[in-house]
Amino acid sequence: MNLKQITPSTFALLVAGLLVLVVGTYTANGGFQLAGGLILLVGVILAFSQACRRQN
Repeated sequence: MNLKQITPSTFALLVAGLLVLVVGTYTANGGFQLAGGLILLVGVILAFSQACRRQN
């Protein structure tokens, strides 16, 4: 697993998901919480996939 293979756009996706989740939690908005959680889930799966990819 090589964390250097994770692209900057994936980190941006993780930060955006965290921001949406925090805003949804602060305002008690269930839709924002759900959207933030899904964005974080997709970001973590994408980051894991990129980190485990073999480099040629």
